[in-house]
Amino acid sequence: MARTMEFSEGDVLMEQGDDDTAAYLIQDGWLQVRHKTVSGALATLTLGPGEIVGELGLAGIVKQRTATVTALTDGLVEIIDRGALIRLVNGPGNRLVPLLAALFSRLQDSLIEEPELDDTMVMYARLEGLNDKAKRALCNQPRMMTRLPWVFGAYSGPASVTDLFQARTHVDVKLAGEGRAIRACHVEIEVAEEKGLQLHLINHGDFCELNGERIGYGNISTTVPLPVGEHVLAFGQSADPYRFAIRVLS
Repeated sequence: MARTMEFSEGDVLMEQGDDDTAAYLIQDGWLQVRHKTVSGALATLTLGPGEIVGELGLAGIVKQRTATVTALTDGLVEIIDRGALIRLVNGPGNRLVPLLAALFSRLQDSLIEEPELDDTMVMYARLEGLNDKAKRALCNQPRMMTRLPWVFGAYSGPASVTDLFQARTHVDVKLAGEGRAIRACHVEIEVAEEKGLQLHLINHGDFCELNGERIGYGNISTTVPLPVGEHVLAFGQSADPYRFAIRVLS
């Protein structure tokens, strides 16, 4: 039986420099990984369900933790130590698949360079969650839109290593565990044809509202303008939708 550990928002799961060799496979929740480089720069990474942290220690590549890991939300991890890894390797192949998938996913994502924020980068809009499920989708942190289109969509991590070599839809705001009402490419914020930004509702789902006005009836995609200023976007299940605040800056 797998060993698991629950964590709460703000918990520190590991500190850079600690002696430990266990890895954590995230079952639920979000973790922030902070790594201080030799030059003193601070690099950060956010990890969610299906991803792994602490894999360098597990593999024996390093003897001390190379990063500090802090919980952004409540959640649950599966603890994988050397003994558990040996049992996975010697056991049925399907038990090893989630770990391999998480490792391959980390390698694949590490090859995609995310630009650091600087004074030359365009800040299109600021996004913030207004209810618990929206906050959780953003790891409890407001996010800046620095490129377009910006995609909201349902997300499920790779179920097998084979899945990692298939094309995956790019999702900026990953809505995990959603049913058919929300699709992988559900709502986009994009450049407007004339000026400014616009919201493009690609799949209508149960419902969608912008600033309290219902949009996107039926299966026809809908585009509405997003002028500079504050907006409230709600979509998903009408009884319990996601609610996001969007402050358009340019």
